[in-house]
Amino acid sequence: KRQYLRGATGALLLSLGIGGGVALVRALQGARDPHQTLRQRWINQALDQVLRQERQHGIRLLTPQERYVIFSDHHKGARNEADDFIAAEVTYLAALDHYLDQNFTLIVMGDAEDLWEERPEAVLSAYRRVFEREAQFYPTRYLRIHGNHDALWKSAYQREKYLGPFFPGIEFHEGLLFTVKETADRPGGEILLVHGHQGTLDGDKIAPLSQFLVRNVYRLFQILTGQGRTTPATDACLRARHDTMLYRWASGHEKLLLIAGHTHRPVWSSRTHLEKLIAELHRLLELDPAARPPDFVEKAARLREDIKIRARKDPPCDDSVKTRPCYFNTGCCRYADGDITGIELADGDIRLIKWSFAQGEGQRTVLESTPLSPLFFFLL
Repeated sequence: KRQYLRGATGALLLSLGIGGGVALVRALQGARDPHQTLRQRWINQALDQVLRQERQHGIRLLTPQERYVIFSDHHKGARNEADDFIAAEVTYLAALDHYLDQNFTLIVMGDAEDLWEERPEAVLSAYRRVFEREAQFYPTRYLRIHGNHDALWKSAYQREKYLGPFFPGIEFHEGLLFTVKETADRPGGEILLVHGHQGTLDGDKIAPLSQFLVRNVYRLFQILTGQGRTTPATDACLRARHDTMLYRWASGHEKLLLIAGHTHRPVWSSRTHLEKLIAELHRLLELDPAARPPDFVEKAARLREDIKIRARKDPPCDDSVKTRPCYFNTGCCRYADGDITGIELADGDIRLIKWSFAQGEGQRTVLESTPLSPLFFFLL
């Protein structure tokens, strides 16, 4: 018996040693090559699976005549101190009116309802007007992708029970894949839309535990203290690293654009909007005095102010240099000042847009815009 125990103990120690050695090798490999970290591999595998599934579902052709607007991360709650959407509600409703009138298809790309913090009936009761407005797009001009905070809607029973009165028979998607057809004078490619939580530890691998902690600990903290409700980027460095991992996955595919949400940071052609503003200011300041525009002083002042505002909303941290314009992020619909951001795919262009509400009406601002097809030239 004693000999058996010694043998079993030796085998256990050997197994632990081998396992520890493998873990150390993988950790060192990840330190040398960020593409080989465990988190990156999880994300790669999850997004590869979504891409395969969507390719099997058939082609969803995106023509220049079609119009889509994509919003993500509303985090609608129950109108208490834990609710992130209260300030943005009126802005969002104004935006919906515009897109309904302009014949856009509405794509809601995950975490629209914060079902980690609240029960479905509480959210539906608190924002009935928003659901009724969205329902005006349904069924022909309304598409839904689930995120981690509204993953409950993956259940057909739960969808019909709660969303059925507004969207009878609605389906939810893990992702959506659009194809831009290649022609003689322009390249084509694919555009994959996902929420962006796929492969993450807290949002995917251990999502039930995360939901339990958010609903029973973090939500109570928000209600009691009033803290946390107005901070879309509670960990700027974590969100920046996740944007970088989504970019790494997308940059490994030819002729593919990835549009995601989840991080709450607007990203345009793989750079944050803040980075784009800073680059624009640098280009302006580097102009020879003779080449400066007549409104040089006003334009420089406006850019400096925009940079200050954007840096407060989306603090820069751990952002890496990204050379391929393959990754875009909608931002979110839960900024404390009532602004919302999203992405339009319309008229052959892709646009990063912001909506505000002032003087009793919604105000749409195009932050960035470019023809869609030429982007695929850079992704060969």
